[in-house]
Amino acid sequence: MKNILFALLLLFYVSYGETLTIAAAANVQYALKEITQEFQKRYPAVRITKIISSSGKLTAQIIRGAPYDLLLSADMKYPEFLYKKGFAISKPVVYAKGTLVLWSMKDIPLENEIKSLLNPSIKKIAIPDPKTAPYGREAKKALEKSGIYQKVRYKLVYGESVGQATQYIYKGLVDVGFTAKSVVLSPQMKNKGRWIEIDNSLYSPIKQGVIILKHGKNNLYAQKFIEFLLSDTGKKILKRYGYQIDE
Repeated sequence: MKNILFALLLLFYVSYGETLTIAAAANVQYALKEITQEFQKRYPAVRITKIISSSGKLTAQIIRGAPYDLLLSADMKYPEFLYKKGFAISKPVVYAKGTLVLWSMKDIPLENEIKSLLNPSIKKIAIPDPKTAPYGREAKKALEKSGIYQKVRYKLVYGESVGQATQYIYKGLVDVGFTAKSVVLSPQMKNKGRWIEIDNSLYSPIKQGVIILKHGKNNLYAQKFIEFLLSDTGKKILKRYGYQIDE
């Protein structure tokens, strides 16, 4: 009986359309574009709106009542906080692990990995805001653990998210910067400039978390989207963008 009722409800939504509002950390915006396109092939009636920003800023908006159905965070800290405080209806799930990279559009040698930032020719280094962006937090951690933070901190130029830091790098407003591997592997950025991965021993694993928010409680597509994200198809897309997937 429950299956029949669910099928009837789903038919209603497919017939009359439904919206799904996804708040997503900037690192996943390129992969998310492809994932939502594939999702809509299966559910053509759903209209998806994507809000892209830093995980911290999106969390602050959710607390203030922003009508988002899902949150795709760059870490588990913010989804876990929202769940504990009653802003979400289910426990957060890790859907992927992100990788931190250094990227430059200029002819700057990066062979010395993170210590390349000590090069006097490098005057400006983009970094997502460590206060609100998990990739920025881990980038700062990597600088500290490598022992060069105090030597380069005056060079740091802060972006509110991975997206803004990426723009600083891409437009040549800085010499080099920290961003996500998913950015440099995206169709829009692939084969542009040069990049290196940051040694993963210098920072904590960047566990990407997804959660259904209170506003999405009665949205049938919210759970369907998470199921698709965690499906073989979703995983294949995420892998193409450099995310690590636990099988």
